[in-house]
Amino acid sequence: MVLYFSGTGNSRFVAERLSAQLGDEAVDISIYLKGDSEPDFKEGGVYVFVAPSYMSAIARAMTDFIYETTFSKDIKAYYVVTCTASMGVSPEIARRLSGRKGFKYMGTAEVLMPQNYIAYFSTKEKEANCEIVEKAIPEIEKIADTIKNGDKFQNKKPKFGEYPLVIFVADIYYKFFMKTKKFSVSDECISCNKCVSLCPFNNIELVDTKPVWGDKCTHCMACINNCPKEAINFGKGTKNRPRYTGPEEALKVND
Repeated sequence: MVLYFSGTGNSRFVAERLSAQLGDEAVDISIYLKGDSEPDFKEGGVYVFVAPSYMSAIARAMTDFIYETTFSKDIKAYYVVTCTASMGVSPEIARRLSGRKGFKYMGTAEVLMPQNYIAYFSTKEKEANCEIVEKAIPEIEKIADTIKNGDKFQNKKPKFGEYPLVIFVADIYYKFFMKTKKFSVSDECISCNKCVSLCPFNNIELVDTKPVWGDKCTHCMACINNCPKEAINFGKGTKNRPRYTGPEEALKVND
């Protein structure tokens, strides 16, 4: 089974391509995070966990889900991390998490994908994003071959002090910076409800026809990047930034 967490579609794109090549099912864990379905993972076998890297570590939406969910002990666990530059200490996090859950840890692979965190960074132009996605496709195929062969991903150990430093910085970032107070919506909003439906934590609701954010946010950027009117902003910095609407849209440049 391929389980994935995705905001703007990078990890979904990877997960769906992996599942197609593996002949397996790809499941978006947001159905469990939202309470739309109850997780039932009594069967063992091969599990592939796909998620983005936040602050050089696997997104906590995924790691918290794995930690809090009951799985069979007879699991071979592969992890695939989407990132713009490096997955950082994600392999060490995955190794430790697998140990806690009793999984057989099979390693962590990374897939470079376009920048989507437009709250603080700018995504590239569509042509450049298209090129990034196209380069990712053969890498995904190699990852699928490794999994099909039952081989492990080869990972380097983190440098001395790297793991605790990343965890410390991530703790601070999640606590103090991953907030919703800077989100705003302009009069361009058409009350389409798309941001509400896309939020993986049911953290957005329409109040007087406009979206209002709650406190449970992981900055997945699904709402701001997918607003059809670009009516959602995060502070002043995103007002002139292009939106990243996912790898499928990026690939349309060459259509």
